Amino acid sequence: MYLNYNYLLPSTLYFLTMLPKSKRLTRDDFSKMQKKTTLRANYFDVVISPSNETRFACVVAKKRIKLAVDRNTIKRKIYSILQDLNLKSPHLVIFYPKQNAHNASYKALYEEIHKVFATL
Repeated sequence: MYLNYNYLLPSTLYFLTMLPKSKRLTRDDFSKMQKKTTLRANYFDVVISPSNETRFACVVAKKRIKLAVDRNTIKRKIYSILQDLNLKSPHLVIFYPKQNAHNASYKALYEEIHKVFATL
C-alpha cells in the first residue's frame, strides 16, 4: 500500500517528535523541588524550581481531561514545543494543562509557552 505523507499539515507534525527521557522529570525529581514558583497562563499552570539541570514534566489530571487519548495528545504537543526551548538557567518545570488546552492549537500553545518562559 502506498502512503502519501503530503496531506500532513505543519500543525500535525508535533506527533513526530517527543522530548527525550533524559530531559523529563523522574519521580525523585518531584520530591526534590524546593523553592517553587507558580505561573498561571491561559492554557496551563507552570511550577518552576531552580536546579542544577533542566528537566520538564507534563501532568494532565484525569479529572480535567477524561480521555487518555486527549491527555496524551496534550503531552505530546507540550513536549514537542519544549524540545527546542533554551532556558537561561537550569530549572525543574512542571506543566499542569487546563481543560481548554485540549482545544488549543499547536501554535497557540507554542506562543503561550514562549511567553511564560520569556519572563524567566
